[in-house]
Amino acid sequence: MEGDRSEREGGGLRRVARRGAIVLAWLALWQLAALAVGNALLLCGPVEAAAALARNLADPAFWAATARSFERIALGFAVACALGLAAGAAAARWASVRDFLAPLLHVVKSTPVVCVIALLLVGAGANRATSLVVGLVVAPPFYFAALEARGARDRALDEMLAVFSVPRLRRWTCVRWPEAAPFLRAAAKTAVGMAWKAGVAAELIGLPARSIGEHIYLAKLSLDTADIIAWTVAVIALGWLCERAVVALIDALARLPRLLLRERPDGGSHASPSAPAPSPAAGANAGGPATAPAPDSMPGARVQLSGVAKSFDDHLVLDDLSLDVEPGGRLCVMAPSGTGKTTLLRLVAGLERPDAGAVQVQPPRVSMVFQEPRLVEELTGRENLALTARDPAERARGTALADALLPDAPGLLYRPVAQLSGGQRRRIELARALAHDAALVILDEPFANLDDASREAAARLTLQALGSRTLLIATHHLGTPEALRARILTLN
Repeated sequence: MEGDRSEREGGGLRRVARRGAIVLAWLALWQLAALAVGNALLLCGPVEAAAALARNLADPAFWAATARSFERIALGFAVACALGLAAGAAAARWASVRDFLAPLLHVVKSTPVVCVIALLLVGAGANRATSLVVGLVVAPPFYFAALEARGARDRALDEMLAVFSVPRLRRWTCVRWPEAAPFLRAAAKTAVGMAWKAGVAAELIGLPARSIGEHIYLAKLSLDTADIIAWTVAVIALGWLCERAVVALIDALARLPRLLLRERPDGGSHASPSAPAPSPAAGANAGGPATAPAPDSMPGARVQLSGVAKSFDDHLVLDDLSLDVEPGGRLCVMAPSGTGKTTLLRLVAGLERPDAGAVQVQPPRVSMVFQEPRLVEELTGRENLALTARDPAERARGTALADALLPDAPGLLYRPVAQLSGGQRRRIELARALAHDAALVILDEPFANLDDASREAAARLTLQALGSRTLLIATHHLGTPEALRARILTLN
């Protein structure tokens, strides 16, 4: 490990040295160009520009002008960012909004900035024109970022969050915001620099008092090339610093799930990977006072289907299906692939609507293991369990069940699930479903990717954790119905 650290530090030093050498090379070329021109009014050298920048930094007027320009540019940026994100989200949801805004966005992107500045100076005045110009430049990148982020949403996770009744605020902060953060980050890296360029250009034309644009204009009148370059360097530096600040803010907010889902078992310190896990039986009291009875003691739901039919396009999947599962009953659906097992489970879970007939689940409190993985890849196993937990007791139950299902992998729940095997991920999903406050537990191929020993252990723990709740399961494995003491329904 020490060797790896030394190698990383050595690589970092080499990168810094390489970048420094590149900067020095460009400064040398600049100096050679200034010497070749031989006229400081046309092109000064880096030494003269550095001296002018040092004089400006020592002048209070420099900081006053910078503060006023920053105020106008930041105002325009913040308002445009909010409006662009709101418009992008609305356009992603409603095609009519997207079609209505398309001509406006085309005009905004295509119109020369100078023409926009001239129009705004006439209608809004020099002080307001800067913020408005910045807004027109910044809004489109954030509009398209919101549009693309919503289009890239993981619909499979939407279904999982809906089944487990995860509150909307938690969905947004823990799933939707981290999904959108890369798009917003890319937009910010483009928009911040554009904001400073457009804002200073507007000031240079409108000449609001005590602004960066006014100082550049005065330097131009006095043919002070060194001062013009010094102000240019200052604007570039301000744009770079603001970009880093905005990107850092987005990255910090993208870590919200880590703050909201972290465990505080004692009401203060965070859980340690080496802390012993509570047993499933004791889990109900491990995370604090429970607000609901433990799921294994909860009465089961009654499931009734009457004349249900379901088609996808022209393919008839289920036709005139009726069944009645008593509270606490256990039904195992077995059939070849493509005969409607998953469709039946999705109808009962409320994820699909029948074309004909009726589906009733009373009480309608459901948890589910889906056929394909439904975990948030960037979160750890524990954080995925906490995401759907309604209270600390449920979170503790889920952790205890997951530890019991993964007895030979201490600390595994502290890894991002993207690093886990298919079988490990499956057992975390099973623990999540069994721990949830649900009267009906739906399992779609829950023991997939498990070897025989792990399948048997998972079936035993499922039977133990299920209690009096109702179970609806789809599987190909012939031994599963017997292991779960479930009656079999065969679909044709």
